Amino acid sequence: MATVNYTYEFTTNGNTGVITLTVDTTTLFNYVDNSGGSFQGYPITGISGTFNGQTITGLLPTNNTTQGGNPLTSDGTVNGGGAAGQYDNVFARDDTQGANGVGTSGKASIYGIDNRGFAFRAGGTDYRISKQTASTTNFIYQSNGTLSQPTTFSQANSDVPCYVTGTRIRTARGEVAVEDLRAGDLAVTASGAERPIRWIGHRTIDCARYSDPCTAWPVRIAAHAFGDGKPVRDLWVSPTHALCVDLLGEVLIPANALVNGTTITQEPVERVTYWHVELDSHDILMAENMPAESYLDLSNRGFFVEAGTIDLTLGPDAPAIHGTADFCRPYHARGPLVDLVRGRLRERAEAEGWRLAEAPWADLHLVADGQVIHCDVEGLTARFVLPAEARDVTLVSQAGPPVHVADGMTDLRRLGVSLATLAIDDGLTGARAIALDDARLGAGFHTVEGDGTVLWRWTDGAALLPASLWAGCRGTVFLRLTLTHAAPQRWVEPREAANAADPLEVRHCA
Repeated sequence: MATVNYTYEFTTNGNTGVITLTVDTTTLFNYVDNSGGSFQGYPITGISGTFNGQTITGLLPTNNTTQGGNPLTSDGTVNGGGAAGQYDNVFARDDTQGANGVGTSGKASIYGIDNRGFAFRAGGTDYRISKQTASTTNFIYQSNGTLSQPTTFSQANSDVPCYVTGTRIRTARGEVAVEDLRAGDLAVTASGAERPIRWIGHRTIDCARYSDPCTAWPVRIAAHAFGDGKPVRDLWVSPTHALCVDLLGEVLIPANALVNGTTITQEPVERVTYWHVELDSHDILMAENMPAESYLDLSNRGFFVEAGTIDLTLGPDAPAIHGTADFCRPYHARGPLVDLVRGRLRERAEAEGWRLAEAPWADLHLVADGQVIHCDVEGLTARFVLPAEARDVTLVSQAGPPVHVADGMTDLRRLGVSLATLAIDDGLTGARAIALDDARLGAGFHTVEGDGTVLWRWTDGAALLPASLWAGCRGTVFLRLTLTHAAPQRWVEPREAANAADPLEVRHCA
């Protein structure tokens, strides 16, 4: 039996618990339920973790052991009388599977969990977690003596250091895209030695499932960032993939420690496939003519599809805490050597024409139901005009971490504009001042800050404005906002186009 572990974080009643489901991926059930519908899915065979502050002791039993039957089970007196509701303990690996997927939502499951869900015992209490009916985003749980209660989901984070699809690796037969490499191919290392590839691993991830997508977004090293032909064209790697730099001796530095807003940037993407290439021991490969590390197994091989059992709690390389003795070169994630490399990268970028420019409004605009709306400005006040029926509205601006712009700054947050006030007025129903800490302002906003007399709130460059802010307004809505101060300076790239890779090729890491 081949199994896959799927790990989730569920938060309810202020408690966040990590639940790992073990799924038998070799047994696809074709089954019916009491609605008479025909469904598919894989049996959940094991569970571990915590929920609602209690340790999970095991799955509740279900009739999911035969093909063609009905796996649906009620948590009645036979199972302990927990009144956890009806469940099937079936995992849906895509949206064509799972029970009751055809209603209002048209979607059978959320991250593998359907409307029937799975049931377990924790701390003497029976629980059932399921997809909320007619929802594509929400989960509910039931427990002893309770009706359905909401629970918030986010996938446990993983480190993701590797190369991206399309990356060319130097081999004895020439430059080969990482996805075309095979075990036994001879990789040419930075020293010129030819070493056989022992193993290749890969996995595609949905960055939106990470509570902090920055831990998953790839880092782009622009062509020639480290010198002529280094790399020879844009190189895309995962955040903690180590690059090899010669500072009177070679050292390894993770890519995300060198992001500078110019020639090394982190690029938001929805999905990315990461690859890794393992030799018999850790060494330096040549990726797009840039020295970069091979795979080092520090108990995280289970991240990759090629592993016998996939563990979603792992990353493709080392976890954040690891020793450096196993690396083939000295490893530095921070400190004077990293600062020295960052300084050299900035000098080279400025020599190539990168410059800091004033951008008081950071190209601020709205995107309302797919349409771009620009603003009128006076001083630090901006006014937008949008239709009251607008529903999908985002406040968009240029954004970036201050640490990439000003010497001495340590703020790594992606900052757009700093709001002092926000107001809505349709000229009919009265003006509405929106408090900076309004609970409806969530996605795309950093937490409210202040100095004791003045409050402000930064956006991250794509701040969602829910339609409930102007509910009841008629005709035309005026959205007025003021900034606490002009937006920070931003880097402007040279007029000469960089020798960039086709973004459509950037799907993976090696």
